[in-house]
Amino acid sequence: ASFTVVDDPRGNTLGRGSRVTLHLKEDAHDYLSEDKLKESAKKYSQFIQFPIYVKVKKEVDVEAEEDDDDDDKEDEEQKKDDVETKDEEEKEEAEEKKPKKKTVFEWEQVNTQKAIWLRAKEDVTEEEYNEFYKSISKDYLDPLAYTHFNAEGE
Repeated sequence: ASFTVVDDPRGNTLGRGSRVTLHLKEDAHDYLSEDKLKESAKKYSQFIQFPIYVKVKKEVDVEAEEDDDDDDKEDEEQKKDDVETKDEEEKEEAEEKKPKKKTVFEWEQVNTQKAIWLRAKEDVTEEEYNEFYKSISKDYLDPLAYTHFNAEGE
């Protein structure tokens, strides 16, 4: 595995921050799934205070737009019809007016949890201390002991 750092040929498109582009091998396409990407980002950025975003695909309900001019003419003709026909046509129109799904892409922050050392001692569970130790030390065992303290200074 290797990496290179290059200037963006398009200029300063981000304004601030970094963009990471991954080029995957043929057998690593399972890492392209949104869930796997989020899981990996959470796992490795759990105790980082800088926000990490993943672009996600969401479906949003959008109401269909209709032409009002055509509806006015149809309404006048419907007034002449009997009541039963009106009810059937109104049901058909209600079915047609159901909201349609539209696909949108949004940036979602993956590491929303505050860093463990920035939180109050009472807010951190023993399990979180253990996970933090394992992530820092690369050890698979729980720590023998831990302490939590706040330090301020310049």
